[in-house]
Amino acid sequence: MAGRRDDRGVAHDGSVGVSPEGWLPDRVSIGVLTRAFPPELVDRVVATTDSRERRRRLLPARLVAYFVLALWLFRGPNCGYGRVMVKLVDGLYYRRRGQDLLDGVLDPQGWVVAGVDDGQDRRWRPPNISSLARARVRLGADPLHMLFEQVAGPIGGSAAGSPDAMAGVFCCGLRVVSMDGSTTDVPNSAENDAYFGRPKNASRVNAFSQVRWLVAAESGTGALIGAALGPYTVGEQTLAKDLLPAFTEDMLVLADRNFLSHALVRDVLTTGAHLLWRASSSFRLTPVAVLSDGSYLAVLKPARKSTSDPITVRVIEYTVHTTGPDSTGKLVEEPSELFALVTDLLDPEVYPAIDLACVYPMRWEAETVIGHHKTDMGQGMPVLRSKTPETVAQELWALFAVYQAIQTLTGVAVDSVGIPPDQISFPHALAAAADSVSADFPPSSD
Repeated sequence: MAGRRDDRGVAHDGSVGVSPEGWLPDRVSIGVLTRAFPPELVDRVVATTDSRERRRRLLPARLVAYFVLALWLFRGPNCGYGRVMVKLVDGLYYRRRGQDLLDGVLDPQGWVVAGVDDGQDRRWRPPNISSLARARVRLGADPLHMLFEQVAGPIGGSAAGSPDAMAGVFCCGLRVVSMDGSTTDVPNSAENDAYFGRPKNASRVNAFSQVRWLVAAESGTGALIGAALGPYTVGEQTLAKDLLPAFTEDMLVLADRNFLSHALVRDVLTTGAHLLWRASSSFRLTPVAVLSDGSYLAVLKPARKSTSDPITVRVIEYTVHTTGPDSTGKLVEEPSELFALVTDLLDPEVYPAIDLACVYPMRWEAETVIGHHKTDMGQGMPVLRSKTPETVAQELWALFAVYQAIQTLTGVAVDSVGIPPDQISFPHALAAAADSVSADFPPSSD
């Protein structure tokens, strides 16, 4: 029977072996987010993407992956690389430093015995900032991209009408998904400038290069079902093609007037999903038949040189009337601009125009999701940390992964206590995730 071992890996029978706590850097966690990113998942992703370190480093790949995720939990003042790493390793590292102090062997350079390998003590101390930056480069973007793909997906119930269906998620039996995009400034560097490009007009060039990104979010919950990113010079319609694998036949995809084109409509319909997109006032839609509810059928024609077939769509036109005081204080009714919605749902009996017109405003929930990304999780910081396209991508995939993990945990709270998802404060959920940072992982298997 093996003897018990103390915190330094020394067994009570005098033998030396691997500490029951394992190599200290393997035991860092990010609190409640471990539900979404358990250590075995991170290890598997690191192995799949061939990102594992070739030798035991102060910064093994698992620790670096959690470090990159944690950068989005701590964004305010005094939250640089060093401070974030301290938050991750604080518990175990300083416990071992304290034990060394009690044993009278405190190392003035901060080294502690962090594990035992082949009978030899392995030492560790928090790495410096330049080491953390190099470790991010070694890890690359693929592991964080794969982690996001592992957690992405709807959380608002399995189907319309099912006991687990959340309010605001379904319309006419279809799961409502909103697609929208934004841009984020990236640090000035030759590599970023060459890859991403900058906004410019006739009189000025933007101070920063920008990365363009696109998300597809479940309405009612804000959960991400997909994301895409690329240079500023790539348009939203092009990036939207990267979201197609996330769409399924039970979805109704909402989008604003920047997305409508024959090619993209064709591509989305090929996935089996349905769509409800706004048309701009300049987009020509000629009625070919008027339906019983006042909506009409029109034809989207492909580009001249395309061999694709025309697509018959239904167009729903409406205005929104609001009542408010005029300059004299008298209540008057004011109509909005004319909205024109394009959909492949052609049957007015099964998909009433009033229901579709009422669900379209849910598209703006995608902008709420973007606001969470840029304001709550970004702490108002307009520029990312990364100076290469690869680490920019790494940082954004980590952002999407952490955001989705928090939304998933919020969904668990909705299921357990019955609180509507729109009544749960995202900033409060983010703060709770940051406050739960601890060190409780088992060692990795390698």
